[in-house]
Amino acid sequence: MVRQSCQWGVVVGALLAAQSILAAGIEGHVVDGDDAPLAGALITLIRADALYSETVYSDNKGRFHLDTALEGKLTLRARAPRFADAQQTVDLQAKRSANATFAMRRLTSPNELSDGLTGSAQFKRLKFKSETQREDFQNDCLSCHQIGNERTRKAAPKEYWQATVERMLGYVGSNNPETLAEYVELLSKAFDGKPYIVEQSTDVAPEMLRAKITEWKLPGALIAHDGEVNPKDGRFYLVDGDAVFITDPVANRTETVPVPAMGVPLGGNFPAMGLPIPIGMNQSRHGMHSLQYGPDGRFYITSALGGTITSFDPASREFKDYSVGGGALWPHTLRFDGKGIAWFTISISNQVGRFDPASGDTKVIDLPKTTNRPTAGFMFPYGIDVSPTDGSVWYTRLWAGKVGRIDPKTLAVKEFDPPLSGPRRLRFDASGTLWIPAFGTGSLVKLDTKTMQYTKYDMPRLSPGESEAPYAVAVDPRRQDVWITSNMSDRLFSFLPKEKRFITYRLPTRGTYTREFFFPADGRICSPASPLPAAPDVIEGGMDTIVCLDLGK
Repeated sequence: MVRQSCQWGVVVGALLAAQSILAAGIEGHVVDGDDAPLAGALITLIRADALYSETVYSDNKGRFHLDTALEGKLTLRARAPRFADAQQTVDLQAKRSANATFAMRRLTSPNELSDGLTGSAQFKRLKFKSETQREDFQNDCLSCHQIGNERTRKAAPKEYWQATVERMLGYVGSNNPETLAEYVELLSKAFDGKPYIVEQSTDVAPEMLRAKITEWKLPGALIAHDGEVNPKDGRFYLVDGDAVFITDPVANRTETVPVPAMGVPLGGNFPAMGLPIPIGMNQSRHGMHSLQYGPDGRFYITSALGGTITSFDPASREFKDYSVGGGALWPHTLRFDGKGIAWFTISISNQVGRFDPASGDTKVIDLPKTTNRPTAGFMFPYGIDVSPTDGSVWYTRLWAGKVGRIDPKTLAVKEFDPPLSGPRRLRFDASGTLWIPAFGTGSLVKLDTKTMQYTKYDMPRLSPGESEAPYAVAVDPRRQDVWITSNMSDRLFSFLPKEKRFITYRLPTRGTYTREFFFPADGRICSPASPLPAAPDVIEGGMDTIVCLDLGK
């Protein structure tokens, strides 16, 4: 998303050829208009086709260094909060280094300052009547993209917001007419087209300054939802609609493998049930959502529209479909247990499934219909994971506000009322501690499943009153740090359990909406970034991406 009032700034400085080194590199410094160094500026090198980029941060003295294998004519961009972007064209030759200097222009006009804010700041415009209403709104309305991005903060009449709210909440969130009317009123009053000024923090963590970010754009992706790494070839596999995207992180190229129809009609099993096809899925048959690398070397995928589990052999490129049955509607998130059994949530039909890849057998478990939010349209079983200590299966029900446990032998279900709103994609660490993202309350919650004791940690905000909406958590298998996707402020978050401390990493792409972490063997932390729709006024550049964070030394 490139804002008209925040175009590229003027670069002062030149790119100079220097001594030969093993790989091309750029180094330099970033200063403000008073020639003072800028710390934490994002310096991004963009390939000519704009489908690949590398980003580093300037240090406390404003210096930066970026090693790269890219060659030829490239774009070098500097970006910092409350400053206009600056860019220049560079011509990198193999084994050559270069120097660059950026003098950043400080934003001064109200429109520039307003347009430079993150979605989380613009979201403060909404004047909720209570904390409960704010939590409900976050759970209902932040699942596809930021609220406060370029598209949503434009002034629009109530009729526009009425149609938008009805379309977006057709299957999810509240179906209560009074609640929807309140949302329309909130949105139409908040986003009036006038500039909005908030003083956001520009503090930077030392860990952020050592990091490097790599991004691959995914042309043609509708919503590249979940990703995984193939341990055999090191490539990244993402699912989207009726396709598998395979990104080679060495060659920096992406291949698209279409999923065959396999007898599934357009819209999957929704038309046969007399149900409207969910938004954005009219041309899809399978609606692939979540994938995991299985013990047999195949990927196993939940096909939300088709109501199946789909396997994909990365060697032969063969697909195979397994019907879930049991009235299953919208298979969602899938995880393997230690015995090679796949467990998955089934969101719209309020179920959990158990799938044995060896036999192809599937068992569907109906969940209780109890809820903490009677106005929700569906209970929406969402995240799921398996305890490493006793094999028990734990899940969340997003709009029901519940956390549940399934006995893997008896399939008995027990549910709990957590002290949080919007439990989403939860994960265990190696010790058996369960980490839960509270989407509605903007917090990370630790659960001791033996004592059922909860501990809440509020996500860092850029200014008082801003909202974060933690979507998913994952635990780095190497360091046991907890990683959180939280999609309102263009940042990634990690949490160090022993220190009880968050670290934030600013991202170079505006409108970033990360989904699910995966961890390549080289130590990076990666996630798809895929708002719906992937339009230029929703995410900068108008395409889904894969974003990887290298923590450095």
